[in-house]
Amino acid sequence: MRPSVDAERRSPNAATPRVKGQVAKTGAARRPAYSTDRAGRDTGIKKHLWRSVSINVLMAGTFDHDFPRNRVLKSLLEREGVEVRVLQQELWGSDRLIHVDRSKLRLLVRLATAYARLLWGLARVERPDLVLVGYPGYFDVPMLAPVAKARRIPIVFDPFVSLFDTLVDDRGLRAPTSAAGRFSRVVDRVSCRLANLVLVDTPAHADYFVQATGISADRVRVLWLGAQEDVFRPQPGIDPTPGLVVFHGTFIPLQGLPTIIRAAKLLEDKRIRFRIVGDGQERPAIEQLVRDLAVSNVELVGRVPREQVPREIASASLCFGIFGTSEKAGRVVPNKLFECLAVGRPVVTADTPAIRTAFSGEVEVVPPGDPEALAAKIESLLATPERLDELSSSGRGRFERDYSEVALGRQLRGYIEELVGRSPTGHREAGVGPLS
Repeated sequence: MRPSVDAERRSPNAATPRVKGQVAKTGAARRPAYSTDRAGRDTGIKKHLWRSVSINVLMAGTFDHDFPRNRVLKSLLEREGVEVRVLQQELWGSDRLIHVDRSKLRLLVRLATAYARLLWGLARVERPDLVLVGYPGYFDVPMLAPVAKARRIPIVFDPFVSLFDTLVDDRGLRAPTSAAGRFSRVVDRVSCRLANLVLVDTPAHADYFVQATGISADRVRVLWLGAQEDVFRPQPGIDPTPGLVVFHGTFIPLQGLPTIIRAAKLLEDKRIRFRIVGDGQERPAIEQLVRDLAVSNVELVGRVPREQVPREIASASLCFGIFGTSEKAGRVVPNKLFECLAVGRPVVTADTPAIRTAFSGEVEVVPPGDPEALAAKIESLLATPERLDELSSSGRGRFERDYSEVALGRQLRGYIEELVGRSPTGHREAGVGPLS
């Protein structure tokens, strides 16, 4: 069955129907483009007067509808009045890396079916101004590129993370010289080189992708992660619980959960409770560490509905970022940090190059992988309520100014206008040059 290319026009803020292979539309509006500074933040300087600029974007591929980065990208475009259509095929599921150890023949059959439908849809759909490929689109770009090129449609690719970096360096699932390791490196290079524009989440990641894939710096732009503001927002009815610190995440290595558990052990007699929300790769190891250390002040809650996470954050006196020691951990500012700031709670996280680029005092920092330093910082902060209030206020203010959907939407629209030639902004940011 071929995917439908009938479009349904909807209001800019309406949700797109989640129908496999179906293309849906949203409307266009009048918006200005804004300049950005070196770190990719909105300076608030208009580069041109308000004008009617109609832009339509096709989000195409096997991307995960529910993945936070993809949801935010779509929300930003709709907020800016960009017409968004969706052409999507389910393929990977929520745990994408499980396919590393599963039957490759079955995966190839699913790949062939999904991409046949996507290519048929892309060939027949009304021509968009550009195709946006979201995470995990590593294979989508090479598959869609021939049709897009034939129709002269530029491709914007948001890889979110490097496949090689995630598979090999961060999670350690394969060796660099293994077949899967070498293949993932090639996939990174090919997918980025075939895209007209690559979006990354931090300046440090911009530098990484330029070096790792060999693409020109002219084709990389920084768009910070931000948060889904329809979900993560202040919770007026919930007061912070004294002595409660909260982590929420997916239990991957870069989050540094062992550091949090060891810090909890050091604070066991201080009436400080640690609530750990989420699940993922390292959950069994973390459960074992809790047992081995006989930690009594840690509660492993497990996964909760996404809509409940803001309430978990709001109930905390202090929230955690990440504390991993890998190179990748030093290059990212995770969703969870922006989500905590959006809710209006103070955050402590590892002191990394990415964090230093993104913030200047709005979050507290400690050395990565140092449970003693983390324990001391937690105890000090919880004993100083005025400092917690200051962090809550300044963090929420910084989020609204630089990382809200309003600020990031202006950025993203400016990048798109620059690419499609509607209103070139000619700005430079994150150490990369203007589009050629």
